[in-house]
Formats: sequence, C-alpha cells, structure tokens
Amino acid sequence: MRLQRLLDTSPIAVRPEDLAKPIDWAALFEAERPVELEIGSGKGTFLAQEAAARPEVSFFGVEYMGKYAAYMADRLRRGGLLNCRTTSMDATVLVRDHVPSQSLQAVHVYFPDPWPKKRHHKRRLVSAAFLPELERIVAPGGQLRIVTDHPEYAEWVAEVLERATLERIDYQPPASAREGEMVGTNFERKYTVRDGREFHPFALRRPL
Repeated sequence: MRLQRLLDTSPIAVRPEDLAKPIDWAALFEAERPVELEIGSGKGTFLAQEAAARPEVSFFGVEYMGKYAAYMADRLRRGGLLNCRTTSMDATVLVRDHVPSQSLQAVHVYFPDPWPKKRHHKRRLVSAAFLPELERIVAPGGQLRIVTDHPEYAEWVAEVLERATLERIDYQPPASAREGEMVGTNFERKYTVRDGREFHPFALRRPL
C-alpha cells in the first residue's frame, strides 16, 4: 500500500471558524501589504507562482475542496511563501461575511465551474446577484479579473458584467505567466497542450 505524505498546512491554512468578521488583513499576515484574493485556488499553482514573483503582496486563496486546499497550503509552506494564507470554504460566504469593503488590490477568478446545465446556473459564482459583492471588495485602483475556457459561460459573464459599476479595462496576464499564457495555471497548460482551446478574459478596475 502506498502511503500518502503527511501534509503540513501550518501556518498557511486558516480554519473558517478562525477568520474574523471582518478580516483584519494586516493582523492575519502580520504585515502591512496590498492583499489579493484568488477564488477557487485548486492546488495553488497560481498562488505559488505569484507569491514568489511578488513578495511585496499578500495573497489569500480560498478553495472549497478540502483535499486540494490542504495540498495547496502544504505546497505554499514548502515553498517558504509566508505571504500567503488559505482557507477551505464556500467563497461566497467568505466574501459576504469576512472580506472588508474596498480592501483588495485584486480579485482573481480563474476557470470557475461553468455549471453548464441550465438548472445549475444559479450556482455560478459570477452572477448578477453576487457581482455587487465582488465589486464591493475591490480597492480604489484594484481589479476584478476573470478568465474562463467555456464559451457559453463567457457569454454569461459578459452579460453579467454589463451591470458592473467598475470600469472595463484590457486584461493583462499576471506577472508569473509564461509567454503566451493567459493566467499560468495547471488547468490552462493542460488544455492548451491537449486541444489548444480558447480562453476568454475579463478585467475591471475601480477608479482611483
């Protein structure tokens, strides 16, 4: 029987019940730095790359799947990326109940589940109902960034963003993306190689 390596998630992972309402980012990270949030961090590829490339920024990742969240936290710890913190919970609850208004330099939403069946559309993260909450947490000069590989979901996102109060801007790949990449996640790399699928980016900014 193959034994799985014991994951050590401290001090990166934070239990949902230990998160303040609202979060004091400086206290959480023990540092005064700009903060960026990734929703749906998976195994943490984006966070690991960005945190290493930009140590002057604090990164918070939320991932619903507990096993992925644990792997991510252990990965970030092994990389010495102490400018990261993570949690495992419903991202909508995190945003609504814990994230202070206008406190984030960026909100990253990369390849969210498109919930393609019509009866599941109410579960989509980017929605007319949740957009005001996503906009609320973006600081002046900060961005809301969304990328999807699902054409129909891209149309849905474009329609939702017509209601946005933030201004639409051109999407620029993050600092850690490789040449030709939109984001630089494992998901993107897998499907670019496998079938060369198209990715659909969106970016909005709160004016200074």
